[in-house]
Amino acid sequence: MLYTYVSEDEDQDPVGPSNALELFSRAAVEVGLIRAGDPLDQNLVDFAMLVVHMCAAIGDNYMQPENPGESVGDRIRGDLRAQ
Repeated sequence: MLYTYVSEDEDQDPVGPSNALELFSRAAVEVGLIRAGDPLDQNLVDFAMLVVHMCAAIGDNYMQPENPGESVGDRIRGDLRAQ
């Protein structure tokens, strides 16, 4: 399942995923878009980023209690930005 790619222990991983492209690759392998070890092409990266921004737009309606000036959507975008 896709959610298993992100550590659920926020004490050990307080800033979320460290490599969004690796998470996107694992997800693409899981659903059969690529084989393990194959690189992501730019179209898959662009699609994954579009999904990130769509999810983040939902999170924009909620503020982070620990950082009142930042929405949950900002956090999602920050944690899952492809570099």
